[in-house]
Amino acid sequence: MPVSTYFQNVDFQPEQNLMNDLVEESIKIHGIDISYLPRTSVAVDNLYSEDVASKFTGAHIIEMYIDSTDGFSGEGDMVGQFGLEIRDQVILDVAQRRWKDEEIVGRLDRPYEGDLIYFPLNDKLFEVRFVEHEKVFYQMGNLPIFTLTCETFEYSHEDIDTGISAIDDIEVDYGYSMDLVFTSGTGNYSVGETCSNGTETSMRCVSWNSTTKTLRVGNIVGTITTVYDVVGATSSASWSMTAVPDDLVILTDPLANNLGIQTESDSIFDFTDRDPFSEGNI
Repeated sequence: MPVSTYFQNVDFQPEQNLMNDLVEESIKIHGIDISYLPRTSVAVDNLYSEDVASKFTGAHIIEMYIDSTDGFSGEGDMVGQFGLEIRDQVILDVAQRRWKDEEIVGRLDRPYEGDLIYFPLNDKLFEVRFVEHEKVFYQMGNLPIFTLTCETFEYSHEDIDTGISAIDDIEVDYGYSMDLVFTSGTGNYSVGETCSNGTETSMRCVSWNSTTKTLRVGNIVGTITTVYDVVGATSSASWSMTAVPDDLVILTDPLANNLGIQTESDSIFDFTDRDPFSEGNI
């Protein structure tokens, strides 16, 4: 026989509100404050369906509950062909009503895969891999929580400017940068300001040493040349150099040997040859 029509199990608004109140209260009591970083796409590759130049320009604090109460799950730490790989996984719950109340960058529907989570307990970034938006399964006719499955984020030179130093320092410590050594000029650059090298090249000041006249820059857009001075947008400092450092040298990764690999490959292969297999007969 059909279910009783005297009990409203899935469309009773006061019952749904009570459940949402209990979920939010339990997360506020037993959860932690998480910084949520929405991903902004810059250069989407439609062929591979990936964004090679993402940026994260905001961090929104919202409370979440840790489902992984007994520690990180996932594949853990392993030594692979590219060195040590950390593949920790954490599962987090966030109240749907709280998410919509926060209006995180206008994303009222749900969190998105590819966004980042800053986990304050171990000072690490995690990437949202999957969002389960049908849990718990409509007991009261609505969905009280989002469940986020997150894995350790592998930084690949994304632009991170959230205004929170603990998060932004990740880009400073691991992002690609160059040291520009100047010969003459005036002024002192300000850390964090945007610098220009002509009209088509820009970069951000990571550090400035006035004694050695060395400017470390990151977020480089365009090609740095000696034709133009490097001018600070805020400080108005302007310095010139006689040589540009090799862009294959990665300062933040001493184990990277891009310059050596490129030098060895140039001695073996002639990459200027358009038809290396025809021996000039075609």
